[in-house]
Amino acid sequence: MSASTEPEPPQRDRFQGKASWVREPEGDTTLESNWLITLRRERYRSRKSGKAHDFYVVHLADAVNVIALTPENRLILVEQFRAGSANDSLEPPGGLLDPGEDPLEAGARELLEETGYAGDEPIILGTVWACPSLLTSRITTILIRNAKLIREPNWDEGEELRLKIVPAREVPSLIRNGKIGHALAIQGLLWWLVSELPGTPLELPKGFQSKDRQIGLGRLMVAIALIGLAFGLMRTIGETGTLLIIPVLLLVPAYLLVDRVVDPMPKTVLTRSMARWGRRSLIRALATLALAQLLWLSVMVMARMAFLI
Repeated sequence: MSASTEPEPPQRDRFQGKASWVREPEGDTTLESNWLITLRRERYRSRKSGKAHDFYVVHLADAVNVIALTPENRLILVEQFRAGSANDSLEPPGGLLDPGEDPLEAGARELLEETGYAGDEPIILGTVWACPSLLTSRITTILIRNAKLIREPNWDEGEELRLKIVPAREVPSLIRNGKIGHALAIQGLLWWLVSELPGTPLELPKGFQSKDRQIGLGRLMVAIALIGLAFGLMRTIGETGTLLIIPVLLLVPAYLLVDRVVDPMPKTVLTRSMARWGRRSLIRALATLALAQLLWLSVMVMARMAFLI
């Protein structure tokens, strides 16, 4: 986690827009200031009533939250002590930004320093205010795929982290049972989970969606080869063997077509609940049988046409 310097108050004003309260800087007072935070009493006046009121504001540097996934779709988490809760906290890697630092660069740096992992170019999922009632800090969640261990972690003084790498499918249960209890960590994780759902406002930018639904040239060639093999066997083993062997052989290309073209299984964590998975698996099995029968009939027709020729 990087050290922070006190941000100048005017930098925050650019996010304010047409707020319902107007700041009166002449009423500001700095109550405490150190390397991490600056506690200020700031005075604002209501546009509606005209009354002024003092607010207590903690100036804290912006932060970054890193959702890092390995090539096996496992999530990289760290467990560390948090003094606010006086307990250990399981959360994604992250830290504070230096003044003016790009959150993409800071996130990649924090991931490498805290875990020793590095991956693809990061993308921003979104930015939110950490606690707008008290803090000036905003937190940006970034996503890094294909993270791999490239070196030993390099922790700051006072940091004691334990690396936890968990299957992505376990994240919802970790949140539900309280294993992950950091509100900003949960916000970032939920942002990532929803971003993987197609057709949502938070969907990942084009080019970053999973390509698992494509049938792929290799799978297509396997399907064609099996259909060709079925056609060749039909000409050599006779009608009895055809009725027994060919339909079974065609189950493989039929399954590939169903799995990658007709009805791809959802790849996102949020859509892979066991109840829906069971129902959809049954439907896909029936569709595979039907498609295998259709392929078998097609092979039969082509074979008879070949025999006539």
